[in-house]
Amino acid sequence: MKKLIYILAAALLLASCGDKNGGKNAELTLEEKLCTEWHSTQLPIDADIYISFAEDKTFELYQQIGEGAYRLYRGTWNLEDNLLTGRYNDGEDWAAAYTIFMNDKSLTLTSQNDAAEESQYVMEAIPEDVRNGCETVVKSQSTDSPAL
Repeated sequence: MKKLIYILAAALLLASCGDKNGGKNAELTLEEKLCTEWHSTQLPIDADIYISFAEDKTFELYQQIGEGAYRLYRGTWNLEDNLLTGRYNDGEDWAAAYTIFMNDKSLTLTSQNDAAEESQYVMEAIPEDVRNGCETVVKSQSTDSPAL
């Protein structure tokens, strides 16, 4: 009986770890690769940023300017081809749309405005102290502008 339970448990484990593409060994789409947590490594401003893109098309952006506290901005995002756009929860659009480039565990965003600023990120979990120690902000009421 124990053998049968172990066999069933192993079969369920294998089935739950199957690939999301119905058994096809296709690579993940750009959108699927984007849906994780990222940490800034190079920004056009003096800030530290963690950003999470969720599969339900929402994002959470934790931004620290200089030595200040992290501020949390939330909203929705959209990706068409390799152009990333977003809107904050108060209805304000991001400052620009961004061309997105991903390589393994790195993400590069290039703004599609006159400045054409480039930001680089690496795949990294958002630390609990950042999540728990942040101030939630509505963009339109903030004195600091978020990076996006």
